[in-house]
Amino acid sequence: MYARATLGATAAIAALSLAACRSAESARTAAGSSAAVDSAAGAGAASVVTITARDFAFDAPAEVPAGLTTIRLVNQGPSLHHVQLIKLDEGKTVDDMVAALKAGGPPPKWASMAGGPNPPEPGSTSNVTMQLEPGNYAMVCFVPSADGMPHVMKGMMRPLKVTGPSRAAAEPASDVTVNLVDYDFQLSQPLTAGRHTIRIENGGGQPHELAILHLKPGKTPEDFGKWGEKPVGPAPAALLGGVSAIMPGTHVFVTADLPPGDYAFICFLPDMKDGAPHFTHGMAKKFTVS
Repeated sequence: MYARATLGATAAIAALSLAACRSAESARTAAGSSAAVDSAAGAGAASVVTITARDFAFDAPAEVPAGLTTIRLVNQGPSLHHVQLIKLDEGKTVDDMVAALKAGGPPPKWASMAGGPNPPEPGSTSNVTMQLEPGNYAMVCFVPSADGMPHVMKGMMRPLKVTGPSRAAAEPASDVTVNLVDYDFQLSQPLTAGRHTIRIENGGGQPHELAILHLKPGKTPEDFGKWGEKPVGPAPAALLGGVSAIMPGTHVFVTADLPPGDYAFICFLPDMKDGAPHFTHGMAKKFTVS
């Protein structure tokens, strides 16, 4: 979520985040971590990786196995946090990405948005089940603070290595599909109250994300869009997860419990043509769950 900074990241962001990441990483490694990989997953089941987010650091494994993986984000707050995985082409590292950003210009073509859980409320969890391909990744939080500074600038970035080969596992059964297109969310059927496993497909021509908003009375997704770029004061909605940016032609699964009420999906990613967030192009859909 709030991935406008993804495509407009500066050398200052990269330098600050890497320095903070390295110093924090050493301390966390020495002290131990609450992050975990469920190695007891049975044959044919997705691995489960738990990542704990707090202001402003991730507790996460340094390595995880390739294949179908459920990433469980525990937000210990007090701020909102998400996980944006960025896959780096073979031979590239987080240091290479920082060097490319220091050189200026657009982000390197060898770095691609690979998804991850979008924010739950502080004290809550969100999840994404997705295929993790072997390789090197950067784990980043682009959510802005009240001062407008993305959390990556406060040190919320670290490397992740996915080791192969991929283990075979069956994808979860979904009851609703949401197709992300330029610029809409197309549902296969209406969402109802209760627990759902949602298949999210990017059928558009550019990266997209999906954040699930439980709107407060009288509020709109556009209200949240304005608040979300600089979150000051009460939020117009509660966040129930979703998926951070994924590339065209890819898909993930999200499980969410939806009580009755007014909801919205929203995408904050910057447009490839004009740089404006996708919700300003109409990629914000309000709907009612009953």
